Amino acid sequence: MQRSEWSGSGSRPLLLTALLLAVVVTLSVVPPTFAERLPSVCLNHRLFGWCPGCGSLRALVRLFHGDPAGAVRLNVNVLLTAPLLVLLLFENLRRGRSTPAA
Repeated sequence: MQRSEWSGSGSRPLLLTALLLAVVVTLSVVPPTFAERLPSVCLNHRLFGWCPGCGSLRALVRLFHGDPAGAVRLNVNVLLTAPLLVLLLFENLRRGRSTPAA
């Protein structure tokens, strides 16, 4: 499968890989105390009083800083989202490396 077949354009895989890498690096660099001070802008939580995604950003920051217990306390979904994020990054890197340039 050629690069343009699965991505829609030649530069899109590179852009997606760069975006995923930027997300992982940002989650690893931003201090957990900064992430915890951010205001909640969750519309679900404001309307319904509960959201399964609330706390995910803070949980991912804690996990990427080596605090898995703190991450799970904030949102258990981090056990699924963090590995998927890293898997997506590595899969994009692998596809970019194994697919010859068109």
